[in-house]
Amino acid sequence: MVSESGAGESSPRVHVSYASDSPEHQALVIDFITFLRGEAGVDARLDVWAGDIRRDRVAWTVEQFESSDFILVIASPEYGRLGDGVLAGLENALINNRIGRDLADATRRILPVLLPGRSAEEIPPALCAYSATYYPIHEFTLDGVRGLLRVLHGAPEHVMPPLGTFLPPVPGAEPILVVKDQQPPSPAPRLRAGCEAAIGGRRYLVHGDLFEERTTPDGAAVHRYARALRLGSPHQHVWLRQVEVRQETPTVATALAALTRERDLLAAPTGQRRGMPRLLELAEDAETTTLATAWPSSRSGGPCDTLDLFLPDPGEIPDGLRITGFLRALAGLCHLLAVMHDRNTPHRYLSPAGIFRHDDGRLALRDLGLAAAPFEPGEGPSAYRAPEQGRRRPGQVGPWTDVYQVAAVVYHLATGHSPTRSNPVPLRAFALALPPETAAAVDAGLATDTAGRPSVADLAVALERAG
Repeated sequence: MVSESGAGESSPRVHVSYASDSPEHQALVIDFITFLRGEAGVDARLDVWAGDIRRDRVAWTVEQFESSDFILVIASPEYGRLGDGVLAGLENALINNRIGRDLADATRRILPVLLPGRSAEEIPPALCAYSATYYPIHEFTLDGVRGLLRVLHGAPEHVMPPLGTFLPPVPGAEPILVVKDQQPPSPAPRLRAGCEAAIGGRRYLVHGDLFEERTTPDGAAVHRYARALRLGSPHQHVWLRQVEVRQETPTVATALAALTRERDLLAAPTGQRRGMPRLLELAEDAETTTLATAWPSSRSGGPCDTLDLFLPDPGEIPDGLRITGFLRALAGLCHLLAVMHDRNTPHRYLSPAGIFRHDDGRLALRDLGLAAAPFEPGEGPSAYRAPEQGRRRPGQVGPWTDVYQVAAVVYHLATGHSPTRSNPVPLRAFALALPPETAAAVDAGLATDTAGRPSVADLAVALERAG
């Protein structure tokens, strides 16, 4: 099926069925579908956009139902009431007819959607809201529509692994039991929590507290992240990031290239500055590529803490003196980010969990985040993600993205909670002890409009004034 010009080759064609409950509801529907087309790349069609010429509205509606890959049913109190105009009754009839003709196909293709403020009770009974899936949309961002996009693109969050060969037991003589000394399994290069891994000729004991594993949407690769102890003399705490290749695809090639580029960035003179991650090795084994960087030790010999351990607990009043110390340390981190910005390599994944805190109060980067990776819509740490990272269009992330994330970390440290995505309460409302110019710079750093944010160097100056 061919979508209209301008849509991506794999963009599904979608017809939107809704009722005109009120001008406000219709405006919300238009905003949502505009977002799907412009930001999510979905070839969605609305009747209000078909007014360029005189049309047979009934014929147009039937054609949309027949030619679309999916039908989005926007739930509302008035939807499905025959008194709401000819087209509403016609679309109800077309939906009911499709359900009666092929229930399985209709269940797959007709997708009930709940816009903000709506409830499942407003979904038409024929679509079985209480026994079939529906798609609540809480905000018009790529994160907010991720569940719907996975269905439209046929890309589940978790891919079922292939089925192996079934080997039933073979009947016959009584088995002969042979007892052998149990040998410990040889370490493999794949990272597993609590297990030993052999990577690039070295052995690592992988800790489970920070272990993370995620499969790419196409199932072609697995990304793993873990803190580990490098065995040998002397032992050393390390941070490991690994890509396991299951199938050669462009996505996998991009992921491997990002690890190699980060290795090169860290090996360059600017990558060896104080506060940068210390490169240990990039190891390429049979199916895995692993980047190892040092995890600094504390005075006690254990791994040093990360900044997330110093965030105020919910309801806790942040300690002003301690916050001042953190702001001075974050100013130093901003100067380090300015060096990265001079090389056009913004970090783009700054969060308290990715920032080391040394015993003397200095801060350092755990890794280079996404500096070596191309932009991907929805990237970045969820609580500190800049608005431009949730948009589909590339070219909108940059040094200003780091400014937002540093400002969000400051806001969390000073208030006890991360800022809201839009119109956060000004920082001075929570932290009266901060100098006005410091609070104003942090608030400006959280601006949705990237042009309104200060440079990372200017933010550093404002944070230094807090001390």
